[in-house]
Amino acid sequence: MQTLPQLFKGKLTAYQISTATDIDIATIESLFEDEGRVSSLDETTFNTLKQLELELFNIEHQ
Repeated sequence: MQTLPQLFKGKLTAYQISTATDIDIATIESLFEDEGRVSSLDETTFNTLKQLELELFNIEHQ
């Protein structure tokens, strides 16, 4: 199961995540509204967000 346990917990804004990853802000906003949508992301988008989360929050890759 694809998860991003820290990225959408309110420490960053949708704009900040979108700017850092070049992912459309509407996609990021939809993930803030429903984190369950992470599982429907394509592999490239998920990996980009996962890499950002790992770098920012210094967590172990799951």
